[in-house]
Amino acid sequence: MVILFRIDDRLIHAQVVVGWGRKLRPDRIILADDQVSAEDWEKELYSSAAEPDFKVTVLTLTDAADQISGGVFDSEKIFLLVRGPAEALEMLEMGLETNEINVGGLHFREGREKIMENVWIDDEETGFLRDIVKKGITLEARALPGDERITINSKVV
Repeated sequence: MVILFRIDDRLIHAQVVVGWGRKLRPDRIILADDQVSAEDWEKELYSSAAEPDFKVTVLTLTDAADQISGGVFDSEKIFLLVRGPAEALEMLEMGLETNEINVGGLHFREGREKIMENVWIDDEETGFLRDIVKKGITLEARALPGDERITINSKVV
C-alpha cells in the first residue's frame, strides 16, 4: 500500500529519510526513476542515503507502476518517490491509483516560477500537474510532515 506518493526533484535526501521516513515508518521506499534505475552507481548512491531499516528499491517508472498495481508490495507500507510532475503523470497513466500526491520539492531553476516555498514550476510542469488534477487527485504541498498542508490544485488549473 502506498502511504505517500511524493514528487521531489532531489529524490532521496534528508527531508525524505529523516522527516518523512521517521514519521511514516515505511517498510520500503520505492524510487521510480528511469535515469537512476539505469545506472548501478546511482542506484547504490540513493539506496545508501536511506536509513538501514528502510528497504530501498529503485525501479523504472514502468516497473514501479506495474509492480505496485500488480500487488507485489501489498503487504508493505510504501513511500513512492518520483523526480517530477511528468513522471507522476506517467505512472498514473500506466494505471497507478492514488487520491493524493505530495509535491515536496521542485526547486528553482531557470524558467520556473515560484508558486510557494520549495515549489517552482515551469509551463510544461504546470500542464502535467493540471492533467493530474483533472484525474481528481489532490496535490498537497509541504516539505515536511509537520509543515502546513497546502492544497495547490487551484494554483495549476
